[in-house]
Amino acid sequence: MRRFNTMFLATVVCFGFLTAATAQSQQPDTAYAKRIKEYTTDPRFLSPLVDHLPASETVPSPLKYFGDIIGAPKILHHTDEIYGYLRELAAASPRVRVRSIGRTEEGREMIECIVADESVLAHLDHYRRALNRLSDPRGVSEQEAGEILRSAKPIYYAMGGLHSPETGSPEMLMEMAYRLAVDESAQIRQIRKNVIFIFLPVAEPDGRDRMVDIYNYRKKHRDQAPGLIYWGHYVAHDNNRDGFGLGLALTRNVLRSFLYWKPTIMHDLHESVPYLYISTGTGPYNEYLDAITIDEWHNLAHEEVTELTRFGMPGVWTHGFYTGWAANYLMWIANNRNAVGRFYETFGNSVPETKERKLPKRSTSREWYRPNPPLEKTLWSFRDNTNYMESALLTALSYVAKNGGRFLENFYLRGKKAVEKGRSDPPHAFVIPRDQKRELAAKNLVNLLLTQGLEVHLAEQELRWKAGETSKKAAENRTAEKKKKGKEIKAPRGSYVIRLDQPYRTLALLLLGKQNFPADKQPPYDDTGWTLPLLHQVECYPVGDPEILQARMRLLTDSLRVKGKLESGSKPYYLLDNTTDDQIAVFRFRLPGVKMDAAEAPFKVGKRKFHAGSFIIAREGNPPDLRERLAAVAEDLGLTVVGTGKRPEVPTHPVGVPRIALVHTWVATPQDAGWWRLAFDKIGIPYTYLSEQDLAAADLSRIDVIIMPRTYASTQRLIQGTTVAGDPLPWRHTEEYPSIGVIDETDDVRKGMGLRGVENLKRFVEQGGLFITEGSTCAFPIDAGIVRRVRIKRTSKLMVRGSVLKTVVGDKKSPITYGYGDTLAAYFSQRPVFAVSKSVGNFLTPDWLKDEIWRKEVPRTVVSFAKKGLLLSGMLRGGAEMAGSPAVIDAPVGKGHVVFFAIRPFWRWETRGSHALVFNAVLHWNHLDVGWPERKEDEQDTQSRYRPGDVDLWEFEW
Repeated sequence: MRRFNTMFLATVVCFGFLTAATAQSQQPDTAYAKRIKEYTTDPRFLSPLVDHLPASETVPSPLKYFGDIIGAPKILHHTDEIYGYLRELAAASPRVRVRSIGRTEEGREMIECIVADESVLAHLDHYRRALNRLSDPRGVSEQEAGEILRSAKPIYYAMGGLHSPETGSPEMLMEMAYRLAVDESAQIRQIRKNVIFIFLPVAEPDGRDRMVDIYNYRKKHRDQAPGLIYWGHYVAHDNNRDGFGLGLALTRNVLRSFLYWKPTIMHDLHESVPYLYISTGTGPYNEYLDAITIDEWHNLAHEEVTELTRFGMPGVWTHGFYTGWAANYLMWIANNRNAVGRFYETFGNSVPETKERKLPKRSTSREWYRPNPPLEKTLWSFRDNTNYMESALLTALSYVAKNGGRFLENFYLRGKKAVEKGRSDPPHAFVIPRDQKRELAAKNLVNLLLTQGLEVHLAEQELRWKAGETSKKAAENRTAEKKKKGKEIKAPRGSYVIRLDQPYRTLALLLLGKQNFPADKQPPYDDTGWTLPLLHQVECYPVGDPEILQARMRLLTDSLRVKGKLESGSKPYYLLDNTTDDQIAVFRFRLPGVKMDAAEAPFKVGKRKFHAGSFIIAREGNPPDLRERLAAVAEDLGLTVVGTGKRPEVPTHPVGVPRIALVHTWVATPQDAGWWRLAFDKIGIPYTYLSEQDLAAADLSRIDVIIMPRTYASTQRLIQGTTVAGDPLPWRHTEEYPSIGVIDETDDVRKGMGLRGVENLKRFVEQGGLFITEGSTCAFPIDAGIVRRVRIKRTSKLMVRGSVLKTVVGDKKSPITYGYGDTLAAYFSQRPVFAVSKSVGNFLTPDWLKDEIWRKEVPRTVVSFAKKGLLLSGMLRGGAEMAGSPAVIDAPVGKGHVVFFAIRPFWRWETRGSHALVFNAVLHWNHLDVGWPERKEDEQDTQSRYRPGDVDLWEFEW
């Protein structure tokens, strides 16, 4: 033992001398080090890892290239400047490469930078193929795996600039790239030799350039500027919540890059809390995640916390702040696919300026997980932020360089365990039947799974299994009472099978399985349930019988393409079934010159069943090339149009082409409107883009439907705006600020719609328009007095954080529910919970007045939350406070309607099964009175509330 300690000490001493000798042989950049010290506000905020920078005669430092160091005050770089520097590094150093991975919605390039030893980069594709082979244990033997593990190198993939107001990481990564490329210390050489470091300098280029423009505007306008209203083209903070729907270009680009490299660790660099939080989380951790992944979170975090604390840097901690349940974050691209996903939060100021920051006690208290807390008062600079982030990341890279074999082995082991569990533990597969009502939705879901990197097979035989049966062993061990056979389920040949004996079993369970958030745990700040088949309204069955894996099936190698058709040739009438697929609405908008009617009830033609809301198109009265038009659009959209010789005997009404306005807000983030806008653009629904300010001045007579998605603004803010103090804050595209004003423009973002906007909106509805709102913004038409008899209830025990709930279609005659069955899974998060008054008076109120009150004022509850079995996926506490309450309300106002959605029909490109509720309302905006329920006798009050002097002889209570 003594000999071992002596040898170990000698090794450490030798390593120290080697490091010192190497450092002495390399000239430091004294000017750079001087400015690092100058821009650091407290010596404790600097580590020996980053208090210097080596000089190079051939590779340009940030100081040489930009004229100042990274973390300098009052300097932010646009994406083209960052890319320019990194490409200059790649041209000057054989240790640096740049690779383009795609473009954003606005056409900006996304690049990744690769840094490693030149000998490693010379065989980069060899190392990439090694990781790809390790990612699938089915393709290698144990012996081969061992050989690959001995020669492979881990990839550490970092991502900066995802959240655009968090400006430090794109800057820091430039200095990091230079340091790794030129530093000849033993520690950096070891990193270069043993780790392939890849980083995405700016994950959200559109938002980065907007943020830089806003900061430059601020410097020239008395330190005042508009907030970062738009980040990316569609959404803001939610660009880190797109891991399930893959709606955003940046998510798809990063996912493609992950699937190309199969990196070992994926690390997202964020800025919010003091001084450096390293992700592990409080739990509950996601139930489907491999335990080894969680252990590696802690392993890395404890190394970083310990090292930076040893350097004397206060406020480095882990455990709190994050839970580890929601799996939709960008870094979970790794966690869901057998790699390690993690993140930092450093104490960014957003702007590159030094600011005094005073912290509350909850941030500075000494806790078991934070024994060295931040200071109560801090003068915090842009360079301080750089120091913490870069010191920690270098520590992580050094640790992985020393323990790369272990991380690679765990990467391989997780895939191996996934395959084995898929064979031994139920469920063994998910099956999406080929024949189902929403055929297009099913194929869209399959294509999404393929894009996610999952394997999907096509069944070459009919599939049969017993519901509830888990495995042969479990079935054999049942008691006599439990041996009763479960219901047999069948799926026809051509159905889709997602086998769970594949490496990405965890991902399949996360996307297709039920989320069971523990009832006694503190909820996270994001969603707890997201089961995609439920939200897509697609039948998908977990199969507990392992025999499913023996069925004949072949692997799908390409995405599914659906080619529509027109059947039965030239006929007097054509029919299109309303399956509630998105393409049904698109069909109407793509054929504006064609007259169409909608069936107000289900009907049959021969053996074919058609749902309410199906289109009936007569040849008479339509263009002579009707058949050709229908065939072309049907083929393109994947729809089947059926010709028939006789008009179906069903009541109908005409379906026009409504003019839609989608409203965003300047006074609060337009993010939720952005998700609607993304969906409308992807699906192909035309709209006019308005703001709340436009409601005061726009000619609303040219609009039929106005949609105001959820906004964080209160009714007061929507009307009054944010403030009248200070200067006007324009959001306009100019030559000086080219990234601002791209999506919409205003002279002053602080203004609301004013009372004039409320009056115009109310007049619009009263004259026959449709106003749709959702979520907490449903309070606006209530508070503004546009509607009567709807209120939002206060709830004290209810806790439902982003979950999938069961709703009941209670009014099947309403055009809003056309095509739907008895129940629908819907996304809901905490509020609003509605109450509707249907009281029309008492026995003293004349019947004619009761009828008029009913017709003109009493809302129609179209969809309600289930009274029993409410939770389908996620979490729910205190559900009695919302069970049976309205989920979708149609409130009459004059000649028009206001439709309220307590559910979120368009949420992060995940809730495609509820889209048709909105599309139905939009298409039938001027026929929502169809099937209006009759007033029932039991809706009246039986007690007299007449008092002398009352003007009205009726009243209602909540």
